[in-house]
Amino acid sequence: MKRIILLAGIAFSSTVLIGCSSKSTNSSDTQTTSSSTVKNNYKYYAKGKTFYSKKGSMTINRLIGYTNDNNNYFILDVTFKNTSKKLQDTTSIMSPNVEAYQLNKDQSQKVKLDGSNSASDYYSSDQIDNYNRMNEITNSQSNKILPGKSVHTLMEFSYKLNNNTNAITFSLNDPNAISKETINPKKNKVTFDASSISYNSLNLNDYSN
Repeated sequence: MKRIILLAGIAFSSTVLIGCSSKSTNSSDTQTTSSSTVKNNYKYYAKGKTFYSKKGSMTINRLIGYTNDNNNYFILDVTFKNTSKKLQDTTSIMSPNVEAYQLNKDQSQKVKLDGSNSASDYYSSDQIDNYNRMNEITNSQSNKILPGKSVHTLMEFSYKLNNNTNAITFSLNDPNAISKETINPKKNKVTFDASSISYNSLNLNDYSN
C-alpha cells in the first residue's frame, strides 16, 4: 500500500514540474516575441530618397543651390504624401528634424550643416515678387493634405555647404522622442552627391499654391 502511495506521489510531482516548465517556457517565448515586436516597431525610416512615417512620406527630389555672401547654400525640393485616412499637415507626417551632414574637405570630420537660413534668401532684395512667392510656398506646409494626396513644395530653411566635393547625407533626429525606437538607426540616411546640386534652376510655377 505504501508503495502504491509513493508511486502516486512521484507521478504527481513529475506532472507539476512538467507543467511549471511548460509555463516558464511559454512565458519566456511571450517576452521574446513582445521584445522583438517593440524593437522593430519604428515610427520613421528611410529608403532611397524618401523618409517614411506611419502617416505618410517625404521624398527629397533634388537640392537647389544658390550663392549668397560668397557662401554656397541649397534648398530642399520635396514631395509630402499623406497615406493616412485623415487630413495631415507636413509636420504631422514628418515631425522629426531633418539634419544634413557632410565630410569636410580633407575628410577628417563629419560636419553638421547649418540649416537655419531662410530659403527665401535665394532671391535678392530687389526680386520682391519672387521673394514673397517663395514665402507663400514654404508657408503652405501648414496647410492640410487630403488623404492619399501629395504636395510638391520647398522646405522653409536652406543649408550652408561645407564644400562642393563631398556627398551630403540627411538623417532624422527627434529631440522629443520618449523612446529610442522612434527612428530606425540602420535605415536613417538619404544621400546626395554634391555634384547633383543644381544652381539657378528654381521655377516657382512648379510648386503648389
